[in-house]
Amino acid sequence: MPYTTPTLEQFRTKFPTFSGVADSTINAAIEEALSSVDSSWIEADYQPAILYLAAHILTVDGALIAASDLGGAGGIVGAGLVSDMKVGDVSVKMAGAASGGGSGSSSGYATTPYGSRYRDLLRRNHPAVALV
Repeated sequence: MPYTTPTLEQFRTKFPTFSGVADSTINAAIEEALSSVDSSWIEADYQPAILYLAAHILTVDGALIAASDLGGAGGIVGAGLVSDMKVGDVSVKMAGAASGGGSGSSSGYATTPYGSRYRDLLRRNHPAVALV
């Protein structure tokens, strides 16, 4: 797999959850992800990293909520994925909403499953370096 930017079709195939999100929104997220992934990455990780980061960006930006019927309901904020829900006396907790990134991560990648997968690829391609 050469260093080519993943396409909208590849994104939609990998992440059918985003079927209601506009093409232009997905393309913008792919373009944003390109600024974090370059040809210094392992070639086989290049496209998956861009795709996972784009999905993370879309999730954090609330694209799934905006594309659903929930987008206009009572000012719902796209703070991330729902981590806890209660039906009686309605209670919803958003993953990462209060933690500022979750799991002690300052990057915020732990707030979505897509970000976690991207973080794993990032660590493999750019591991932390310890100087002794």
